[in-house]
Amino acid sequence: MSKITDAFNSAKAEVSRIGKDLSTPIKWSDTSRGGASKFKKGTYEINNFSYPSDLMADTGIYGGNYVIFYINVAIEGKLGQSKNESLFVPESLVGNRDRGDLIAMNLSKTKLFAADAALNVGGAVVGNALGVGGASATVAGLATVGAGVTASIAASATRQQRRLKTAIAMHVPNQLSIRYGMQWDEDDTFALAAAAAGGSELLDAVKNGDTKNLTDSKGAAGNIIANLTLKNNSAMSNATGMAANPKKEQVFKGVDFRKFTFDYQFFPRDEKEANNVLNIIQQFKYHMHPEFKDNNNFIYIYPSEFDIMYYSGGEENMNLHRHTSCVLEELNVNYTPNGAFTTFANGMPTQINVTMGFRELALLTKDKVENGL
Repeated sequence: MSKITDAFNSAKAEVSRIGKDLSTPIKWSDTSRGGASKFKKGTYEINNFSYPSDLMADTGIYGGNYVIFYINVAIEGKLGQSKNESLFVPESLVGNRDRGDLIAMNLSKTKLFAADAALNVGGAVVGNALGVGGASATVAGLATVGAGVTASIAASATRQQRRLKTAIAMHVPNQLSIRYGMQWDEDDTFALAAAAAGGSELLDAVKNGDTKNLTDSKGAAGNIIANLTLKNNSAMSNATGMAANPKKEQVFKGVDFRKFTFDYQFFPRDEKEANNVLNIIQQFKYHMHPEFKDNNNFIYIYPSEFDIMYYSGGEENMNLHRHTSCVLEELNVNYTPNGAFTTFANGMPTQINVTMGFRELALLTKDKVENGL
């Protein structure tokens, strides 16, 4: 227990030491991507990860329209720790990414640890005030130690990533749509409406013992009493044929994270195109999964993230929506879309259907919509 107490006291000292830093306003990183960007063919390797194989040809049937899936890997992972710089795109060429507000805060590990410790120390203070200080202090001490250990084994507090030179290029799917959703819900505003309509009258009546006003259904106080009675007494409501008006209103709750699906049908026409299809599927499967940080398999490293952009004639297609950074949360591979398993001589299926479900990492607001998202 003494070790926990020492850790707890150290955490309080740490919070006090950098409390001033925590109170300093944080500058949010600029997530704007500006005007249309161009696809840098010389920067990214897509030769083995393109479908169809003639996708980028100027005379192709796809009219110069294609979608590029950029892949960003965690620097914590085995691939991200590679010393082979030829695998990665220089950070200066990646540009700004929108990965969510917490990442945009760009917290240092010290600030992240201190913020978590402040929450736990604050909980212990409240616990002391409520007379359960011992238990709260113990929990806070353990949580603070855990936060410190977690921060110490992480390379950064920003889920730092590196952009791979390997990118996936495919034709724009035949079904391309995006859903924008807001969260609204009904809420009972009776209490506030009652206070506004006759709350002071009701309080005065109760205070002065004015029973006439309390029972007078024509007065505001009487209506409030009647409403409460009908709400809490279904038998009374049934007998009188009257129901309480809960004064419900629509209340804004938040913004949905956008989700979208890409459906592809692969019909490889030759061996090269067949290999490209397999490479593409393998890349999506590999990068949607996490990996273990430790040898005991206790801690996951987050999966890779994707930046998806639509191009027309080598330049970003500003007529379509943009995406924030995304994660691939579902991948369905169907080797028998026609109800029968048919292959080429080497065993390669003649058709493979793939459905990919992505989820964006950042929520949208008016300023982001103005930027094309």
